[in-house]
Amino acid sequence: MATQVFDIPKSFKKDMKYTFCPGCDHGVAIRLVAEVLDELGLKENAITATSIGCSVTIYDFLDIDAIEAPHGRALAEATGVKRARPDKFVFTYQGDGDFASIGLAESLHAALRGENLSAICINNTTYGMTGGQLGPTTLLGQVTTTSPTGRNVEYYGYPIKIAEHVALCDGTAYSARVSLDSVANIRKAKQAIKKAFEVQMKGLGFGFVEILSTCPTNWKMTPQQAHDRVRKEMMPVFKPGVYKDVTVQE
Repeated sequence: MATQVFDIPKSFKKDMKYTFCPGCDHGVAIRLVAEVLDELGLKENAITATSIGCSVTIYDFLDIDAIEAPHGRALAEATGVKRARPDKFVFTYQGDGDFASIGLAESLHAALRGENLSAICINNTTYGMTGGQLGPTTLLGQVTTTSPTGRNVEYYGYPIKIAEHVALCDGTAYSARVSLDSVANIRKAKQAIKKAFEVQMKGLGFGFVEILSTCPTNWKMTPQQAHDRVRKEMMPVFKPGVYKDVTVQE
């Protein structure tokens, strides 16, 4: 039997080492970003802004310029970079806690202003790097280190539905939610990332993709169990789909 060989995207660093937990979907998401950068010819012109959390290590994998922001401020810094260098392709890669909790003001106001940026948010319903605490997208009933009896509405409120909120901002050109639980959905995720990048290239405004992801370590699950949870528990609440696309004529 012939061994299948996978091409390595040019946007990947040659000496990169995989540092994510086994079964984490960050690796798949970053691979898709690298493929889209290559296919759109953006590698030499791209700058990524990232922040605190598991997502911060994207610059260990991608051979592009990068800037690290304080927690939650990736889109504030990206705004400054893009306004100073409008000729550059600028995007953020963030976790849900970073994008939708401590950085919620920076995130939504970038969308409201219609900043010509692209943003990717990994939603794994927890603070993965710092010990598995309750985050803005933690599901109702989900047990975390700071919600040991499960998230309840009375004390913690409801989880935020990020893609829908971003879609409501007038400056948003594209907002979608995707998942990485299957090959078919991985292909859809790549299409969404490409669309979010293309709207920036066309100068149409803010492009956003929320990616439903696993966190097997903090969920205390095997990779297979974690992907089953994405399908059975996350996707019914955070429904995948395109929530806004200004390129589609009504």
